[in-house]
Amino acid sequence: MKLSRYTILLSLILSISSCLIRNDMSYPKVSADITGFEVEGQVSSTIDQKTHTVSIVLDETADITKLTITKFSLSDGAFPVTPITAGESIDLSSPMPLILKVYAETEWTISATQPIARYVKCDNEAKPAQIDPLRKSVTVFVSQNQPLETIVIRKMKLEPEGSKILSTHGKAIENGQVVDEILDCNFPMSPLYCVLQRTFLVEYKGEDIVWTFNAVQETVNLSVNSAIGWCHHADIKATYNGVGTPCIQYRPLSSGSWTDWTDLKKDGNSISCRLGGLSEGTDYAVRISNGDEESDEITFSTGTPDQLENMGFDSWYQEGKIWYPNANSSIKVWDTANKGASLLGDSSTIPVDFVAVKGEGKKAARLESRWAAIAFAAGNIYSGEFGRVNGIGAELTWGTPFTGRPAALHGYYAYDPKVINKAKPPYDHLIGEMDQCQILVLLTDWDAPFLVNTVDKKFVDQENDPHIIAYAKLESPESTGGQYKEFTLPLEWRRPDGIPKYAVVIACASYKGDFFTGGVGSIMYVDEFEFIYD
Repeated sequence: MKLSRYTILLSLILSISSCLIRNDMSYPKVSADITGFEVEGQVSSTIDQKTHTVSIVLDETADITKLTITKFSLSDGAFPVTPITAGESIDLSSPMPLILKVYAETEWTISATQPIARYVKCDNEAKPAQIDPLRKSVTVFVSQNQPLETIVIRKMKLEPEGSKILSTHGKAIENGQVVDEILDCNFPMSPLYCVLQRTFLVEYKGEDIVWTFNAVQETVNLSVNSAIGWCHHADIKATYNGVGTPCIQYRPLSSGSWTDWTDLKKDGNSISCRLGGLSEGTDYAVRISNGDEESDEITFSTGTPDQLENMGFDSWYQEGKIWYPNANSSIKVWDTANKGASLLGDSSTIPVDFVAVKGEGKKAARLESRWAAIAFAAGNIYSGEFGRVNGIGAELTWGTPFTGRPAALHGYYAYDPKVINKAKPPYDHLIGEMDQCQILVLLTDWDAPFLVNTVDKKFVDQENDPHIIAYAKLESPESTGGQYKEFTLPLEWRRPDGIPKYAVVIACASYKGDFFTGGVGSIMYVDEFEFIYD
């Protein structure tokens, strides 16, 4: 028996050694990474450790040729081949290469963009103005009912923040004659003669810049461009031809009687409104009228206030030492990491009587982050299904079938965080910081639930996945002092007209738990989740 144990130990050592040493001259595969980079005057910075890039978005007023570094941090052991530190100034008018080194060199690229908000708004616009910053030219498009002799410009910005539009030079009609006209600019401008080209003089940082200005008429018809139905309201966008007074009209398809809606937002010839007081699960028609004529009608449907089963976390069952948070359903709605965590101990997510809303049979979910002998395991509960343990990680699916279109997630949570004391790259710099809880909602139109593999680092790209229709996230390091805290988490609808196929709802005691990072002993309670509809 002793020989067997020694044999196993020797095999394990050789196995580990074979993973680290390919030949006598090899080094451990440690990446030289940038973990933090910021400059003065930035709006945001994004670090991509896969492509080794830092992308910075600058404020309009920042000097892209002289940017002071305010934050610069690297992964353990990494250093720049060419010295560079916080407090230095860099020129990002073109991408800047940066070589980092640990055992081997890694080339990073730091680049910056500086978007400038330019706009011109006129009465009776047919479509947005075309602005060419290279040619310094503007073309506005107005409806066929707007005379070019009386263009009203409401507001204008052509150069970076801090610039000033001083004057405009063009033609005017006086006593039936076409004459030169120079006017100081104060917006909104009085009607301008724009049959011929005008110029605008802009001053920025002591430099005079001349822009040309043209106005063009376009045919505009009454039309409803989009109608997005929610549960009890609909968002309408329409085009108005500038004649008469615009009005949105709607009716249930089962009725021939139209209702007028006059609470409208008007931007040029664009009309928008939110129709309220609608019945859920109903088909409607909508059109726009100017008093003399109506557009073609289009149809839309309102939704129903759908919920996931067991969102109150009252229903549980146990197999051996593993707890499962599920109601009696043919579709598995909720799961946890208990199946994996239980291999080295008891379930990390369990039902408890500490509830936010009292009542017979009421339960809540208690999530505890633990050190499971060889790896950190965050206490969690999610809509989906645990697959299998894979090495020191796991495979699981995110998402359960769902077609509702809610406005927010409402519920209660309690949190007792601990300091992060377990971490893996690239989050090892978080050690010593307070852990954070997380509540995450994704509504998606994936063709199937998403397969997560924590070993292969296959995760949902929450920022860029085009199949994410709606998104919401709450993260907080604050203790709730042993009491529940009520929350309402609004959903950001990235595609307001999208119809979900799957809902992902996740609560986790350690926000970086997928990356084996968090504080041992962080505990979160969640109770009475509910989708809110309006």
